[in-house]
Amino acid sequence: MTGIPTAALDEKTVVALREILDDPSLPVRTTDGPQIARLREALDHLVAVRAGATAIRSPEAGRQLLTSLAALDAELADVLRWHVTAVELLSALEPGRARNAVLGDIGRGDLVTFASAVRAWSWGAAPSLEQPLQRADGEIAVDHFPGFYNTVLAWAPGIGGLIAIPTHRQGVSWAPAGDVWVITLAGVTFHADDLILLDRDPRGAES
Repeated sequence: MTGIPTAALDEKTVVALREILDDPSLPVRTTDGPQIARLREALDHLVAVRAGATAIRSPEAGRQLLTSLAALDAELADVLRWHVTAVELLSALEPGRARNAVLGDIGRGDLVTFASAVRAWSWGAAPSLEQPLQRADGEIAVDHFPGFYNTVLAWAPGIGGLIAIPTHRQGVSWAPAGDVWVITLAGVTFHADDLILLDRDPRGAES
């Protein structure tokens, strides 16, 4: 037995994660560094077993997932903390195409996070039913390496709602900046289904 709480992770997954974290097989001589490579391999395994989808069951399931991960590696749990929060907040919103699309992707294994800050955002207008495609330029900050995630969620008054930004969409790039990572958007195309219409940051006091 591993001694790790397994309410959210089965014993086989816990053993595999322990082996990955103790002896990662990904090459460490990368521009992103050995710690990112180590965490990325662990996250790849979690995606493969759809562990991130566990949080959809209930807020308690999400908390159990973080507890299980924290017992293995505190930083791994921290990387997924906003993912669990996002699932809880999105689940509480009124159903809609954009909101349902993000939750559907999470159910299939995608990992998401929230932007810690929206430093700049501009587009002619937010996408709508009449004009479903719009291009945006912007700059946002996230706490962890953006490549860990499939989607970054960002809210600001100028955005017109909560935007789901796919990290590997054309025009999206990132670079480290002190304690955060800055994501730059250069003419990134968004569809109306990427925008959850909200007049407030869903994190409220948590943001």
